[in-house]
Amino acid sequence: MRVCDSKLRLLQTAHELIWQQSYGSVGVDQICEQSGVKKGSFYHFFRSKSELTVAAYEYYWEQRSRLTLDGIFSAQTPPLERLDAYFESIRRNQTEHFETRGRVLGCPFVSLGSELSTQDEAIRLMAQHIGERKCRYLESTLRDAMDEGAIPRQEPKLLAQELHFYIVGLIQEAKICNNLAVLNRMKSGAYRIIGASLAVVT
Repeated sequence: MRVCDSKLRLLQTAHELIWQQSYGSVGVDQICEQSGVKKGSFYHFFRSKSELTVAAYEYYWEQRSRLTLDGIFSAQTPPLERLDAYFESIRRNQTEHFETRGRVLGCPFVSLGSELSTQDEAIRLMAQHIGERKCRYLESTLRDAMDEGAIPRQEPKLLAQELHFYIVGLIQEAKICNNLAVLNRMKSGAYRIIGASLAVVT
């Protein structure tokens, strides 16, 4: 196995294990064992589990999350349709993991950030910055919706943050309850927050 393959396996395995379980319950030995990488190789690439975790979650963002959001939030798509596609993507992602694992896993970034926010500043900052990146997608979409007259004009950055916080809270509540039905409220609640009419767009 090439060195780059070893590092990639560590990144992918760390993300999956920590998302499915928790940071505190997953050790370096388990990550190495499940990725098929020797512990000596682990410390060749990373100084600590924390450093690996930040790299793993940034890798997931770049290879999965960002690419998905780039497609969903294309400027060629009407703004409210972008939001609908975003909600559907969240539901699809959570459903796929529920069917595979038997648990609602929630948002990987928020779950990790919540667990480590008072213990690991590097992880906290990573989770915060990814949340801010997500807000920028929403901000651009909401600004376009205002320009079209689809929603009332207000401060798009603040509205995007409010919408993001609502979505994050709903996803984590679904995780706590282990109940995908919690996500059924996502569109209606989001539309109330931004002032869009369900009757017009449904």
